[in-house]
Amino acid sequence: MERPILGGTRSTGRPLPENRDQNDRPRVHVLIHEDFFQEKVVGAVRALGREPRVPAWDADLLEQVAADPEAAMVLDLELETTPVLPFLAALRQDPATEGMAILGYCSHNLRDLIAAAQDLGVQVSTRSTFAANLVRLLQDLFRPPGESGPDPQDHSKAI
Repeated sequence: MERPILGGTRSTGRPLPENRDQNDRPRVHVLIHEDFFQEKVVGAVRALGREPRVPAWDADLLEQVAADPEAAMVLDLELETTPVLPFLAALRQDPATEGMAILGYCSHNLRDLIAAAQDLGVQVSTRSTFAANLVRLLQDLFRPPGESGPDPQDHSKAI
């Protein structure tokens, strides 16, 4: 069965809670090692009025994310330092983080990884679509389910 890769809709899950930091801005975990993408995501998250949180890579990522379960998350599904699928499965098994809104990206040819991440409720985008449509994808991630936004041109790709 072909699965669409993100272009327009948010994964199923609970609405994003009003998670705030000391500056009264909603938080977003940014789990991206690659400097280029990390800088782009951090800048876009800030521009959209949210506070990016980059983890301490030498500490337990699951513990860091679980400590702030109301935040959304953007991650590189090809992280080399973390087994991503077990990490995502653990998040989904924890009642505190099971509804966390998650946007992941990876290479278009990693069909098994894409399918497995989608099965775990992750919005998945190809790396090229992610780079070209970052702000729109983040807006979709932050939008509560059922709430529609402007009708942007759909840049989704089918796998």
